[in-house]
Amino acid sequence: MPQTPVPGYTPKVSFDTFENPAASMFSFTLSSKSDGYKRTRNTRVFLCASSPDESGREALDWALESFVQDGDEFVVFRGVEEDVLEKDHSLIRDQARTLMAYIQAQSVLTHPTRKLSIILEYIPGKVTQTLDRLIALYRPDSVIVGTRGRKAWQIGTLKGAMGSVSRYCLTHSPVPIIVVRPERKVKKTVEKRRADPKRGTHFD
Repeated sequence: MPQTPVPGYTPKVSFDTFENPAASMFSFTLSSKSDGYKRTRNTRVFLCASSPDESGREALDWALESFVQDGDEFVVFRGVEEDVLEKDHSLIRDQARTLMAYIQAQSVLTHPTRKLSIILEYIPGKVTQTLDRLIALYRPDSVIVGTRGRKAWQIGTLKGAMGSVSRYCLTHSPVPIIVVRPERKVKKTVEKRRADPKRGTHFD
């Protein structure tokens, strides 16, 4: 089934190495560009690791709403379990097309006139190793990841405050890392701090 773009986006060359035993990395890659998009020397590249859980969705939505700008290239990585290679690949391809349509729709919804190049990588395997390879491949200006970590100031350690992927990125990535925490957890934490009777009044 061909990729069906959201109005305003044109699909570009895609890659599918799921059935190629000689491939150095199994992946299903979709690419699209806003109508009128042109890459320039000022084009910035951002890589977003978007897992299917709340933290990954929050990182993706935040990047589209508040970070990525006109003329940028936005690379989204979705890691999948290695056992998908032993199953019907059409399911994962359909999921990728659905996610690409969502990214395009969110981009148009939040910034209707913004011109973007969007690349979606569906890659099975260990997420941290794949991120290393994608950083080397795309050379992004920064990487955006979500986190399920909690109570960073109470625990006082990076290990306790971050999920495994975001912690790995912060300690290994050669480019800047932006960690996005789910808004629901941020609001819950702020409310809890405000209700704490031991909290200092200088924060008010």
